[in-house]
Amino acid sequence: MPRTRPLVPQLFLMALAILPSTQAAAQELKPTGLSRWDSTNQVLFFDNCSLGRVVRAYADGRQRGADIDITKDFPGLQDCYVERSTAGPDGTTLIAAILNFGTNASIQQPILTYDSSGKLLKSWDPYPQYVEAIAYSKDDDALFILGERSLPDGPYAPNYPLLVEYSRDGNVQKVMIPAGALKNGGDSFHEGGEFGETTLRVTKDRVYFYAPTDREAVITDRNGAVLADRSISDVIEKISLEDGYHLVQIHALDFSDDGDIVLELLRSNDIDYTMDVFRINIKSGEAVSVRKAPHGGDLWFVGLKDGQYVYIEKGQRLVIQSSEVQDPPPLASNLNR
Repeated sequence: MPRTRPLVPQLFLMALAILPSTQAAAQELKPTGLSRWDSTNQVLFFDNCSLGRVVRAYADGRQRGADIDITKDFPGLQDCYVERSTAGPDGTTLIAAILNFGTNASIQQPILTYDSSGKLLKSWDPYPQYVEAIAYSKDDDALFILGERSLPDGPYAPNYPLLVEYSRDGNVQKVMIPAGALKNGGDSFHEGGEFGETTLRVTKDRVYFYAPTDREAVITDRNGAVLADRSISDVIEKISLEDGYHLVQIHALDFSDDGDIVLELLRSNDIDYTMDVFRINIKSGEAVSVRKAPHGGDLWFVGLKDGQYVYIEKGQRLVIQSSEVQDPPPLASNLNR
């Protein structure tokens, strides 16, 4: 029996955004739902497959491919939820979805591949691997799936692999990171406002992921050997309490090339609130303020692109903050309008 979860987005405070280009005029955003950053491929997705809604993506400031309407490909579908999306080769998109056909027995959790025209190319089931995050890596033409696994009880159950590398056709290429390597094992991916969302980034020689249950930031090599593993709960609690504030929510987070984790915190003192971005060194636990925004402001952190901090302004335009400055420069210096 496949695991199920509520077919509704997590309750995070969200801003709807676009991803403009610094080389060309920014395209007006037309959001369709929940926004998520594909850190591995630096593509912004709006993940929505409820009836009448579509998945839409933006890359380098322009819409990437056609809208994807999952419901048209599955007659009788009652409800649909996108777990995660990632940009594949040649304009393709790979989507981990939950498809509900009306009863618990008819819930499917496939990996769907669409071409750039929005046509469904293939569907395969990663079961018993559950999906918490996915990332397509062009370096070895593979899809990485991070999540717990459904296995019968037995002596090896506690150490099933949390990260599996698949071919785009669904064939297992490599299994990595035994569940016992994390503090909470397979229960490491419980998401929530004060814990954030599971995040996965794959590079040519590293894998970075964030497991929310214990706010655990992990770096491995491409064979799954753990190079760094730290709960950043103590760091988050400390910086959240500065100036008489307390933590309300963890918004977007991402990993830098050198392994730091960057995240935006919504904090409140019960009178006002602030949205602040911090950069945390996983190995030392040192935290550096990247940007502070009393009263929230108009910018929301999205992720990292080419080493720079990416924000969205009023749900309409991209703002890029270089790593050398403390505040994002004026929009005019980032975008051609």
